[in-house]
Amino acid sequence: MSNSFEKKNTVNHIPVLETPRLILRELVPDDAKDLKTWISKDEIYTYWGRQATKEELAPELMFTGQHVGTSHNSDSDLIWWIELKDTHKVIGQIEVYDIEDDRFGMLGYRIDPAFWNSGIATESIRRVIDHIFTDTTMDRIEAKAAVENVASNRALEKCGFTLEGTVRHGKMVNMYCDYNIWGMIRDDMITQPDITWH
Repeated sequence: MSNSFEKKNTVNHIPVLETPRLILRELVPDDAKDLKTWISKDEIYTYWGRQATKEELAPELMFTGQHVGTSHNSDSDLIWWIELKDTHKVIGQIEVYDIEDDRFGMLGYRIDPAFWNSGIATESIRRVIDHIFTDTTMDRIEAKAAVENVASNRALEKCGFTLEGTVRHGKMVNMYCDYNIWGMIRDDMITQPDITWH
């Protein structure tokens, strides 16, 4: 296990992670054509907490700034893009952001609606959790999901997260809604041998 958390976690320092079906990796300019097919779809932003940015409406713009393909604006965010091994298409994103003291981070993810209910989110989350709790000093990951977002809540539950509470009429990014707070600590991963992490 790593003795320290690598602070230079810009997109250029994120390790490539693999699962049976997926490669989680950094974004490259050639991916813009894949992103154009899904990242601006309205249904993605129903529970994302905000509307699509100009970069998401025109993905080629993601490569003109300092923070390549990010949803947030911190060099410490860990951002992976989800590539299907069989087609080499980028069909989603998963990130750990708002990292504090190398111990805590927030989890976010979004998938091309064409691949909803296919297990892609679950497979990606488990692999990222395995990396976080095996290769870094982080001890807690937290996620928020709108109560109405049944699929996201179910994915977090399947990945071993604990439902820690529900915020009523709260603000999730720029959206007011009821949302669930899910949490997972390192010990939770150790005590769930029935879950295949990668």
